[in-house]
Amino acid sequence: MKQKLFTLCLTLLLCIFAGEASAYDPIEVDGIYYLFDGSEAKVTYLLNGTSNTPAYSGDVVIPESVTYNRQTYKVTTIGNWAFQYCTNLKSVTVPSSVTSFGDHAFYKCDNLTSFKIPNSVATVGMYAFSECSSLQSIDIPNSVTSIGVYAFQNCTSLASVTIPNSITAISNYTFTGCSGLTEVFIPNSVTSIGDYSFQNCTSLASVTIPEGVTSIGNNAFNGCSKVTSVSIPSSVKSLGMSAFSGCSSLTSVVIPYGVETIGGGAFALCSSLTEVSIPSSVTSIGNAAFGGGSTKLTTVKVDIKTPLTITQSTFYNRKNATLYVPQGCKAAYEQATYWKEFKQIIETVSAGADVNKDGETTIADVTALVNILQGKDDNEPFLYDHECADINGDESITIDDVPALVNIILGK
Repeated sequence: MKQKLFTLCLTLLLCIFAGEASAYDPIEVDGIYYLFDGSEAKVTYLLNGTSNTPAYSGDVVIPESVTYNRQTYKVTTIGNWAFQYCTNLKSVTVPSSVTSFGDHAFYKCDNLTSFKIPNSVATVGMYAFSECSSLQSIDIPNSVTSIGVYAFQNCTSLASVTIPNSITAISNYTFTGCSGLTEVFIPNSVTSIGDYSFQNCTSLASVTIPEGVTSIGNNAFNGCSKVTSVSIPSSVKSLGMSAFSGCSSLTSVVIPYGVETIGGGAFALCSSLTEVSIPSSVTSIGNAAFGGGSTKLTTVKVDIKTPLTITQSTFYNRKNATLYVPQGCKAAYEQATYWKEFKQIIETVSAGADVNKDGETTIADVTALVNILQGKDDNEPFLYDHECADINGDESITIDDVPALVNIILGK
């Protein structure tokens, strides 16, 4: 009796361990390895001791469901490292049952040339397609709400990317080293561009950042040597350190009203930069912001009435450049450390009266001033330059500013 009881207990224990093994050990079904959990299946890699062996090659089609031991499981996840280092993988068809791609899911799949993410996927893990050097196109649907750091790092053949409007933040390092990327479409849903997100995208010629973005991270576009123009919206509050450093083809940049901080080295090593405009909303300009080789910078327009504290390296070529300052502020800049070292300092009327921020003072600025007085820009607070709208300098915007602006336009 005791012997039979012992045998029964041993059998039960073996059954339990066997069940646990099926939950943690990859199970191969029709050439694809899975981990099973409840009623769901996760695509995984083949274990070989303590290292993973590339288990997939050629064209792989993942089914929506898989049957094992007479139980059917729904395939919902491409797991961490599932296709990592599968250098002979040519294509992967992912079913609409899948909702997430894990970290390193397709890392260094060197022969993968195109990929379509189904519109059921919500998350793409970090390093998911990193080092896929042959990847030329990627279809990212609106279902994707999160793309992890380094997701497309060093995808050197990737030429164009459309980021879906379901994305609100571009993660750090997302497209860093994508040297073949010529254009990128950033939707209005994005509010932040992360650190190093487009670093060394050396084929990128122009960047349009949509209204709604409030921060551009450190080194975000560092080393984008072919960028000739940058459109920065008035919603941006901060430009990170070295944000556009090394953009050696950039010739001019207008920093809009609304930007408060310009990080150290933000436009350093921009060797073709000849002109820059800085609005009155800026409260700090970092060390070497326009330094380190910006030898062609000859025109600096500043709408700030009281000179900010800068360092010796903030403006690299200031001794050969002209500084334009608001009317009545020349004396202050002539006394300010390092500002006074500009080749010449000139007061400009338009710098203090360009209410609509179009670069000149015209009758259109009167209309903009009236709109401010009527509260027509309440829903778009960066539409007009409110500091410039204080024409008579009494620290308030009133009807008295209208004739003062008209007199400026008439040259009185």
